[in-house]
Amino acid sequence: MISVISTPNIAFTKYWGNRNENLRLPANDSLSMTLDSPTVRISIEPAETFSVRSWNVDGSEKTLSEKNIARFHCHRELVNRYLATLQTEVSIIQPSPRLSKKSLRGAGWSISNYQLSIRSQIPSAIGLASSAAVFSGVAKAYGELLRREGLELTDEQISIIARLGSGSACRSIQGGFVAIDAGIGDTIDSAKAVQIADNDHWPLHDIVIAPSLEEKKVGSTEGHRFAHTSPCYAERLRQMSRRQRECINAIRTRDFEKLQRVSEKDALDLHKVAETSNPPLQYLNQETHRIIGEIETLRKEEHLAVLFTMDAGPTVHLVCTEESRDRIARYAHNQPHCTVFETKVGSGAHCQHASTSTLS
Repeated sequence: MISVISTPNIAFTKYWGNRNENLRLPANDSLSMTLDSPTVRISIEPAETFSVRSWNVDGSEKTLSEKNIARFHCHRELVNRYLATLQTEVSIIQPSPRLSKKSLRGAGWSISNYQLSIRSQIPSAIGLASSAAVFSGVAKAYGELLRREGLELTDEQISIIARLGSGSACRSIQGGFVAIDAGIGDTIDSAKAVQIADNDHWPLHDIVIAPSLEEKKVGSTEGHRFAHTSPCYAERLRQMSRRQRECINAIRTRDFEKLQRVSEKDALDLHKVAETSNPPLQYLNQETHRIIGEIETLRKEEHLAVLFTMDAGPTVHLVCTEESRDRIARYAHNQPHCTVFETKVGSGAHCQHASTSTLS
């Protein structure tokens, strides 16, 4: 059995909308910080047929909908389609004794009959990137399976596998600060994740306030499909290249004021697009707006290095420096009827206690 620990990420410049829905090819570049918690554990082991089991945060087994199960099957099919393109590109390492290097190069690679087990500490569909954590873990597990059969994939190649399950999942393969290079065209490998700086570069924290643990009615996958219907969407895409450059520069120079300015603008802009799409998507709620207002006041009065950002949900991420962490954490824990997660920049998806397994 192979076991992988993976985590969500929080985007500073956000991916919203696809140029190719089936391959989850994003319409724009984006940049995020990989978090160190909450975690997802993905276990994978041989089985007679491909199957998926999942457990809730409280440890009870979760009944997956047909739609969710179909998503994992579709992901596996896309992964095998991607692996088929690697025949002349892959690096072969210590091939399985039953195959020579020559036969490996011509044999074809595929993920076939395995059972995936998912144990997540992340509430689903609240704006905490649960799908990104799950599919980055699945991709890392698939990468480890292939490595044991002699196929060494790079982090960027594993990020492509993650993207095929959840667009933003590719950013959780590596730690630190990671960008999606959206690329051009419609080939399956034309968008991938690239690390901008590792997790030791800038010790930022993310104090997460979830006003509600109720699952959002329209998930991110559906939201991406509606993005182009907003009259604000074309202008958003025109601004994204400049924002991405500014965000990368802010990360590399550790310029918090610039990071705050760019990321807050981009978050509000994304929700403006969502709210003006057809149908309109209202991910934020009154508590979200209250917290934003109070943080703006607190930041001004106490000169705190803290920024707010929100993915597709009411959850507010308060990213801050080490010096501001304690004050922001106290604020967060004083919010009534809210769930708080204290997390920080993390190291990305990684294997744990892996044992020998083979591909079918």
